[in-house]
Amino acid sequence: MKNKRIGQWIIVVCLLFAMLWITACQSSADQPASPGQETDSPGEVSTSTGDSAQETGDSGDKAADTGTGADPAVIAQQEWQISAHASSFVLDSEGSNNTCARCHAPKNWMPTLEDIPESCKACKFELAPPPPLIVESDWLHVGCVMCHQVDKKGNVQPEVSWLEIPALDEYASVETSSELCLKCHNTENVAEHGQVLVGSGHADMQCTECHSPHSTTATCSTGDCHSGVMSEEDQIPGHDEDHKDVSCAACHDSAGWEVGPHPETGIWTTFSPWSHAVKIAEEDSILQTGTVPFLSHDLGLEVNCERCHFSGNPWGLTESVEIP
Repeated sequence: MKNKRIGQWIIVVCLLFAMLWITACQSSADQPASPGQETDSPGEVSTSTGDSAQETGDSGDKAADTGTGADPAVIAQQEWQISAHASSFVLDSEGSNNTCARCHAPKNWMPTLEDIPESCKACKFELAPPPPLIVESDWLHVGCVMCHQVDKKGNVQPEVSWLEIPALDEYASVETSSELCLKCHNTENVAEHGQVLVGSGHADMQCTECHSPHSTTATCSTGDCHSGVMSEEDQIPGHDEDHKDVSCAACHDSAGWEVGPHPETGIWTTFSPWSHAVKIAEEDSILQTGTVPFLSHDLGLEVNCERCHFSGNPWGLTESVEIP
């Protein structure tokens, strides 16, 4: 009889423990996950509230930047693909291009002993003469990595810097977008290349205030600065049908460059002077000079119509111009 009672008490105690265990499990299941806690149950996805808010915030910022909700990185890549930076393959008159690659495809460029940085000369290695020709299939153009560092995950960083030594992936800091652009667009002593000399009303402006940093295009009439210059209601003299094939620079150049129609497009433009010293001996060289179609970056408001409309001009333009 005594053993029977003991058995009954054991059963009661076990039932009590079972009920307590079930109650504890239910309380744990009903308790909401704390911010940042992830659940392991199949079919359930839990993310940090902070992460979700950050992702939403990032998406909002991207939409605000583009006005379309599209990812700015995607837009930048699309703009780059139709830019001159994505199609920079060149050949010089001798059919070589390694020298050109210094700016046209810096990741391909093979420097000579005179070109490599002093820091590299400390290493003891043989530097073979660079190949004169880089074939088009190997040409890397001017990619994102020239102006932006890329992290270990392959993410392009928004800050700009200059890939100074491509072979070592060594970057140099730059203070402004113009300083970055002028790493290549500084064509002093380069044959048949126009000079970027910013002056007059644009002297204190950065390159990216006029040029899209990825498509590189710039137009005076569609930007935020000169949006009304082509208005038909308040038409400006010279901004008419007779001058539809005349670029802004052809009239508004303040550098005094030659003006005329582009030999290939027929659009009136400016012609940049260039000079190039060709070395013919150890201490002797010949200076070559010429002009090349290139839009002036030294632009002002004042216009001198007689630059084109002069007596005996070769284009058959009228000599006198009446300005209403």
